[in-house]
Amino acid sequence: MHRLYPVWLLIANLVARLGGMIILLLIGHHFAPDQLADYFTALATVGLAVTIAQAGCGPLLIRLYQTSQIKVIVAICSLRVALALAATAFVIITTNIPVSPILLMPLTAAFASDWIITGRGQLYKIVLIAVLSQSAGVVTAVIAIATDSNLALFAIAPAISLASLIAGSLLTLREHPREHIATRRLTRNQVINLIGFTLLVGALPNLDFVLLGQNLPDSPQANLILAQRIFLITAAIIASISAALFAKRQAGLLLDIWLIAPPLAITTILLLLPEALTFLFYSTANADLASLLRTGAFWPVLLAMISRQILISQETESRFFPGWLCLALLVVSGVLLPASPHETDAVIIMQLRLSLCLILIAICYRSPILRNKPV
Repeated sequence: MHRLYPVWLLIANLVARLGGMIILLLIGHHFAPDQLADYFTALATVGLAVTIAQAGCGPLLIRLYQTSQIKVIVAICSLRVALALAATAFVIITTNIPVSPILLMPLTAAFASDWIITGRGQLYKIVLIAVLSQSAGVVTAVIAIATDSNLALFAIAPAISLASLIAGSLLTLREHPREHIATRRLTRNQVINLIGFTLLVGALPNLDFVLLGQNLPDSPQANLILAQRIFLITAAIIASISAALFAKRQAGLLLDIWLIAPPLAITTILLLLPEALTFLFYSTANADLASLLRTGAFWPVLLAMISRQILISQETESRFFPGWLCLALLVVSGVLLPASPHETDAVIIMQLRLSLCLILIAICYRSPILRNKPV
């Protein structure tokens, strides 16, 4: 059973998605489209502030906790709080989002302590946090419907975040022995690499869909967005598995099996049964969407291979900082690339960019000139 530990984070991810679907069904049948549009627009904007508040330091905090580098942890957590306050202030000043509980989300993300639980290897507690937080979201959604309150509508996502924060804090109060996984303290280069790779992994599932799809005509762009929702499920699965493997510092064949097998199964389904997927998720037989899914069938496997390479590369003494380099190249090239006339072209380009990213990270890892020996 000890080899099945990534299942806990997969279950937590499933719980989060199930809770999100229930909430969407509840509010989608009650609130007006313009209210929902305002809510989801605000949620997307504040979500960016949450990303800023987390500062790409999740895996770094896990490893710092495992190596007992308390002073560095305090400094990073203080930085996260400062970034959360700054990001919230920026959102208030530059957007039309009303003063509401949704603005608390960056701060709750900065104070989140789930990285301590993950660092201890107590992954089953992440499932409990997911259940409690999603339950809070569903209850808030019911209250919003019962009271027909716009304020309660804007409190759904914050309720999830706040419940997650409280549950995580309570579960970390009782001290447990740390798992003796990491034995050496992180160096400056390793810290920089960890943050860069974390930001890269967070950006990969969304970046190309935004940059390469923004100039498409309405219908192709709609298909691309629908396809992205399916691809993001794979990305979430890979992220959950990667987090568990990182916390346990897994290596060898078990790492390859866990990271490659699920995306490979999804790729097979995308190649053979894209029509069934479109009907399952959207209750429609959209031939263009099915064709797009088949065209992008290797996207999940490529993302998994990048995640695998990142897991074995991110704690090396790389002088080249490949995570930061890939992120910069993806952003700059995505902006400079000419607009694709068809969504299929955009998906093909996305897969080519993932392949180049994989090759670059692998070269930086394997070249003795660009790195020292790993920890």
